[in-house]
Amino acid sequence: MKKELLFLKRKKAKELHKKGWSNRKIARLLLTNKDSIGNLINLRDKDILIDRRSWKKGIPRKYTIEAKEEIINIRKELEKENSYFIGLWFSIFDIKK
Repeated sequence: MKKELLFLKRKKAKELHKKGWSNRKIARLLLTNKDSIGNLINLRDKDILIDRRSWKKGIPRKYTIEAKEEIINIRKELEKENSYFIGLWFSIFDIKK
């Protein structure tokens, strides 16, 4: 997930929690685990914009060439079938409640 989306997700989780939404409902909306939402809403405001994910930028994952080709083939097949998931980010952050 891109940093900008991660930060928006964290902000939205805190905002919806302040409005009285349950962690489970927020998790369904943001497509994540309810326990993760609990961690997000407990973050201090200054920590929302800090990326502490473990994978370091610029370090490639160790896929074999065959695995990379298989991933590309799977993606192409899903695109042909129009059955791949694009995401709902375009509408999630426009919610009014």
